[in-house]
Amino acid sequence: MALADAPSTRDLRFLLVGGEEQGLLGSKRYVESLSASEQRRVEAVVNMDMIGSLNNAAPGVLLEGAALAQTVIDGLAGSAATYTGLEVQVSLDPFASDHVPFLQASMPAVLTIEAADSANDAVHSAADTPDRVRAELAMEILRMNAAFFAERLQIGLHRSY
Repeated sequence: MALADAPSTRDLRFLLVGGEEQGLLGSKRYVESLSASEQRRVEAVVNMDMIGSLNNAAPGVLLEGAALAQTVIDGLAGSAATYTGLEVQVSLDPFASDHVPFLQASMPAVLTIEAADSANDAVHSAADTPDRVRAELAMEILRMNAAFFAERLQIGLHRSY
């Protein structure tokens, strides 16, 4: 793992949850499993969903959260500006993705999703095929997210892309 030997005084957890389309089942269950003390320790939740479809002429990312996640949004936007060529869109109107249960429990959470995601007309259809995934867009969004966490964990980064 890339961060295994990186010294930090903070925890970093990677979660894979299922049941989003069935009512955010996995993320709700995870949030419910956290004690009040654990919930208060959460500084940032970054949820990736649909990061590979190019819906605009220029590659972009939508950062969706709420006012309580503004510092996370700002940090992600800064990482995008520093380490990627992504155009950043922001929404403070969280909608039906796995970051919502965290927000409802007052934890700062942001969805990182391809820009103009509502323009992706192939979602949940027979046209939603692997050939539509743009690896270079997904890598840019991953780079933004990784840079954000590396900075939060105070791990040195090298700007090489």
